[in-house]
Amino acid sequence: MIFKAVLTIFCTLLLTQFNWAQTTIRGQVQNGNNQEALPFANVFLSGTTKGTMTDQNGSFTLLNVPPGKFDLIVSYVGFATLKTTIQTQQQKQYRFILKPLANQLDGIIITARRRRDADWAKQLSLFTEFFIGRSQNARYCQLLNPQVLSFSQRGDTLRASAQEPLLVENRALGYRIKFRLEHFAYTDLSALLSYQGDPVFEPLAPTNEPEAKRWQANRQRAYLGSIMHFGRALYRRQLAQEGFVIQKVIERKNRKGEIRLIGVPGDTTVSVKSLTESKRWVFLPMAAYKHLLDTVQSTALQPVVAFTDLIQVIYTKEKEPYEYQRMQRSSPLGSSNAFQKTLMRMLESNVTVEANGQFWPPRGIRNQGYWAWELMADELPFDYDPEEGITSLK
Repeated sequence: MIFKAVLTIFCTLLLTQFNWAQTTIRGQVQNGNNQEALPFANVFLSGTTKGTMTDQNGSFTLLNVPPGKFDLIVSYVGFATLKTTIQTQQQKQYRFILKPLANQLDGIIITARRRRDADWAKQLSLFTEFFIGRSQNARYCQLLNPQVLSFSQRGDTLRASAQEPLLVENRALGYRIKFRLEHFAYTDLSALLSYQGDPVFEPLAPTNEPEAKRWQANRQRAYLGSIMHFGRALYRRQLAQEGFVIQKVIERKNRKGEIRLIGVPGDTTVSVKSLTESKRWVFLPMAAYKHLLDTVQSTALQPVVAFTDLIQVIYTKEKEPYEYQRMQRSSPLGSSNAFQKTLMRMLESNVTVEANGQFWPPRGIRNQGYWAWELMADELPFDYDPEEGITSLK
């Protein structure tokens, strides 16, 4: 036990130094036909605020890049978008070769814009609800270019595609988001939502000091209890200290063939302050890290998530908001407390955790519950620092 305590302290100190070891990424973008430089190509790290354009020589520089694994996106009009995974700690010069699109003629891209039908407005409303979200922050978000969207519907499944990156202005958190949509599908009967793409966050300049303070407070509020917060706490092995409780859950079929969720007794019990007036303290079973992490593959600087059945994550420091409670049925485990609860299911054999809180691959885990309800309106970039200030005024 003494050895484990010393190891935890060592990892925490090492992580603090690791987080501040920001790097610079440099490279060049070229035409795949003749290797000529491509000026004004877009280059960004997916899920961050780090984006830029190439200069006249096709060169680019991304400054103050956080450590970790990221998808780097390179795009240029008339060329196929390039997406590659990089480790930002690796100091090397990148060279990206873009392939011209097959439907390019004399420098002009020929695209077919689908004609809007009578259902387009209804489909747009549904897409906005399940892409931007229904939280308080969603009220302050606007999709600036809905005209780039096309929809298709088969049965009760709505699918969406976009000819250009979607532009979302979030006046609740102070970001303008450019989102390269790869996939979107929502099935009404099963309430199953899935979307995938690559966002880049551009911080907005506040108009006055009260707005700057509001954005800073809203960002901190969005961060606390989020999947990013959970990932960073898991990386540090500080779940309980950060307000998270994990519980192992198994699925069993009853005689009717219906699936029931059964909570497994915890390895220990934690007492947390109640968020309701009926009780002062609540005692929750807590599963050990071994039920969530692969203890053989995990290292001090690279936790590996691998579990069977389900893991329920409870954030004990915030209530579920009214907007979420209004649309929810009773908890699958029958819990009556007001804590935010999410069920995690593995889609890959294992998933690594980055220091910035990102799970890799990003779609290796499916969430059901609170985290699945928080959509783009509540998203923060992976280089977000809870201690940051917003001081830049127009």
